[in-house]
Amino acid sequence: MARLSTGQMQEHTQELLDHYNELFNWEYNEMCDFIEKYGEDAFQTNYTKYHQLVDDYGQAVVDEFAEDYDIENFEDLYQGQYESGAEFAEQICQDCGYISKHVPSWIVIDWERTWEANLRHDYIEIGEGHIFSANY
Repeated sequence: MARLSTGQMQEHTQELLDHYNELFNWEYNEMCDFIEKYGEDAFQTNYTKYHQLVDDYGQAVVDEFAEDYDIENFEDLYQGQYESGAEFAEQICQDCGYISKHVPSWIVIDWERTWEANLRHDYIEIGEGHIFSANY
């Protein structure tokens, strides 16, 4: 697919390209890459949010999230970054008060199984350990 020249884009898109470049010094090529991938309407409504998310979380995880979900929901669904689903399972159980701080050391809890059998159906792992709620 050939890239549209800025002269072939909607007037509002061209104005935003110039505005963002002047105000934020954002690169035309990066903005045009976004337009090519997601379209002019998405650029007009979501690019500032997209750019902020990329700065905060990294481009790879934002792009992977945006393939299937609206980036406007990114922060509402984001649960954090964890080494594994098991680590997330343990953390959410502690946060919800399901386990006490005084669990005897001889009790073994299988956090990996907790993630695989139950939590992975309600949460999505994207990229390197970024967990998002699947309930939106």
